[in-house]
Order: sequence, then structure tokens, then C-alpha cells
Amino acid sequence: MRKIACLMTSLSLGMALAAAAPAAAQEAAQAAASPNLAPGTVVYDSEGAEIGPVSSEVGDNIVVMLGDKPVTLPKNAFGQSDKGPAITITRAQLTAAVDQAAAQTAAALDAAIQPGADILGANGSAVVGKVKLVEADGIVVATSSGDVKLPRHAFFLSPKGLATSFTAEQFAAAVAEATAPAAASEAVADADTETPDRSAN
Repeated sequence: MRKIACLMTSLSLGMALAAAAPAAAQEAAQAAASPNLAPGTVVYDSEGAEIGPVSSEVGDNIVVMLGDKPVTLPKNAFGQSDKGPAITITRAQLTAAVDQAAAQTAAALDAAIQPGADILGANGSAVVGKVKLVEADGIVVATSSGDVKLPRHAFFLSPKGLATSFTAEQFAAAVAEATAPAAASEAVADADTETPDRSAN
């Protein structure tokens, strides 16, 4: 799902891991060993409890699955335990940090989704539309092709501001699809109105 969310999660978790570092100093010898962080490798917490498998490596970060949630952690957050790669906080602390980061991201997104706000497209540079209305079942976006409603999960905060994974072309296609049924209904109505009355013949 989103770069800014991963960034906020990384920052929150990084601070939590840093705070736990003094308590883990006695394990420095074990942590000095380079852990295996290949995809599929199971990661453990500071008490030896299983957290989840490594999903992928992204630059200087490692994505670990915490249940069904991908969690991004810096590589230097991992040490080597008797069981395998481990971090210096417990699973409960990691879960709390992830939930806190998610809540902060959701609050920031809600603040950004306001009528009149520009929406950046998939490439993160071009403005593809503006927020027109914020409704309970979705966000109405005004584009050069017309208005279209998208679910809230279609939006995220990029480093440059409010964004969506849609391009301008995809917005145009969505508008065309949304307006097609209405256009068809109007065409049928017009045809019915223009049908000549042949009952007199």
C-alpha cells in the first residue's frame, strides 16, 4: 500500500528500537553477527517470540510480515539470536508502534482530504484533479474530464502531498465509464420520445 505510511512506520519503529538498545547491550556480541534477512526468513522479537517472515528488501530497509501487515524496519534494527534474526523489542511493542504509526498516517490523510485540495497522480508530480466533496462513502474528485467518486483507500500522502495511484488517463477512463450508463439511458429516452405514433394508420 504507501510510501509515506512506510516512512512514518519506519520512523516510529526506529525510535522504539533505539529506546530498547541499552537493554539489549548485553547481547552486543550476538547482534554483531550479520543476520540472514533473505525473503522467507522468520524474524523473532527480543523474547524469542516469532514475529513473522521477511517479505522483501527495499534499499536499507527490510519488510517483515506482522500477521497480515507489512512492517518496514531499518536493516540495522536486526541482530542475531539463537533462533535467527531478531529485533530489540517485543512483538507487543512492535504491534503498538505499528498501530500508532497507522493512526498518525490516517489522521494526516484525513486532514489532507479537504475540498479544493490538489490531488497528485501516479507519478507524484502532475495534478490530476481536486477534491470536490468528502462523503461518507467516498471522495468526489473534479477532473478535466468530469467528476468521479473514489473510495478513501484510493488516496495516500506522498512526500509532495495528497496523491492517488491513478493517472490522468485512468481518471478520464473512470469518468467515461461512470457517465456511460447515464448517457445510454438518455439516448433510450430520446429514442422513445421521437418514435412516431403509427396507431392512426
